[in-house]
Amino acid sequence: MFARASIRAFFRVHPRTFRDGIRLYAAYTLSVLLQIFVPSCFGSVGRWVPGRSNLGVSVDRVHFDVRPRTNDLDLISGKYEPLTAEWFQVGIGDVVVDAGAHIGLYTLRAATKAATVVAIEPDPSNRSLLERNIRLNGFSNIIVVPKALSSRSGTRTLSLAGRANTGVSSLDPDAFAPRTTGFVGGVLVETTTLDELVSSLGLTRIDWLKVDVERHELAVLSGATAALAITRAIALEVTVSTADRCKAIVESAGFRLRLVENGVQTTNWMLTKEGAPRSIARSLVSSPGGNTPANISIGICAYNEARRLPALFESLSTQVLPSGFLLKEILVVASGCTDGTERVVEDWAEREPRLVLIPEAERSGKASALNAILARFRGDILVLVNADARLLPGALSQLLGAFDRGPEIEVVCGFPVPEPSGSVITAVEDVWWRLHNRTLQTLAELSAGNHCCDELMAFRRGFIDAIPAGVVNDGAYFGVLAARRGMTVQFVPG
Repeated sequence: MFARASIRAFFRVHPRTFRDGIRLYAAYTLSVLLQIFVPSCFGSVGRWVPGRSNLGVSVDRVHFDVRPRTNDLDLISGKYEPLTAEWFQVGIGDVVVDAGAHIGLYTLRAATKAATVVAIEPDPSNRSLLERNIRLNGFSNIIVVPKALSSRSGTRTLSLAGRANTGVSSLDPDAFAPRTTGFVGGVLVETTTLDELVSSLGLTRIDWLKVDVERHELAVLSGATAALAITRAIALEVTVSTADRCKAIVESAGFRLRLVENGVQTTNWMLTKEGAPRSIARSLVSSPGGNTPANISIGICAYNEARRLPALFESLSTQVLPSGFLLKEILVVASGCTDGTERVVEDWAEREPRLVLIPEAERSGKASALNAILARFRGDILVLVNADARLLPGALSQLLGAFDRGPEIEVVCGFPVPEPSGSVITAVEDVWWRLHNRTLQTLAELSAGNHCCDELMAFRRGFIDAIPAGVVNDGAYFGVLAARRGMTVQFVPG
């Protein structure tokens, strides 16, 4: 499972130049061979990047320089904590504090949307590369703090990480024993508390706080009483030895544990403030309404989608319905989930009262989940969205706007659009999906029968009351049903 997740993570990493591509794919090739024939010598993919100069890569359109023969590449790929990275969805205008910024994985991603990002990194080598990566992306909303957070201000010796794991520089090297960490000396650094830093910067709120300080998290939280009071969400790395005392501090500050991601030596906690919405907790959909608005229900079938649902909810939060449509409810069926999907939905439901969780104790197939939605929805139109999809801006407006063409329009679908990544595989997929979408559009223009795209589709109440339990492909079933009734499935960009 971890190997497959790692492969998926590295598919997101793309070289910035042809020369970078040669070096990157050489490292990939050698890593695969080592994993197969000499796994004990593998270490990390970045360890096998040839050359002495930094390697230029991009991850989700964010540019990085990474050091060769280190694990920088592995760390910025996101393979180690995919759930945390997926959950850490910064909204437009947010204020972010990244304690332990390293070379910028969270800092740079946050800066694409946030108003201000405070990046705290005491390791001189990591900080230098962080600052280079900030310039590389042209960000001007990042404040780099060359200090270490602790329980009090002063000076401390920071033990410096070696090339094998550049992310473990620590004020508490003894906490790593008996594990060999490969520290390569130390440097005297200035320390400050998070409270003092927040005060000096004049921050009045922190929407997202990430604390990854290599066994020093208890001291950081001890010096953050005032900061925690203005913080809405935390991603906190803890260890077995610090977990209980850290839990007492964050709970006393009003935080509730939402998700947990277990690592090899550490655990990531994802917490939000009890009774206080985060800045990302906007209404999932807003609507100008109308004189006699049509009520809209949204249905989502989910099985172990804790990682992907936040991205879907965030994309829904940017949608604006056309005049004459009003959101009634969002129904999420969680079928036999074991990854915390239900907690994710409950978290969002605290800030979005129209969001309703429908739990199923066992996974009985998508037909069962769809029937739960069909039996419960109250809207005039039901919109079905795949849990692993994200809506492009304006997608719902275009989808629902098609129903204004006339009462004969019963079923409307959006076109699936693969996320661009620059890889050869994605390029082939993109061509395939373009042909797929064009074929469906042509069939619709000819008023011929076709199938529905279950990534995003909508139909009027009365089109269907239930789907047979044995149906595997619901999109094909809805398309056949429409054709048998003399209807044409309509398609819009989405």
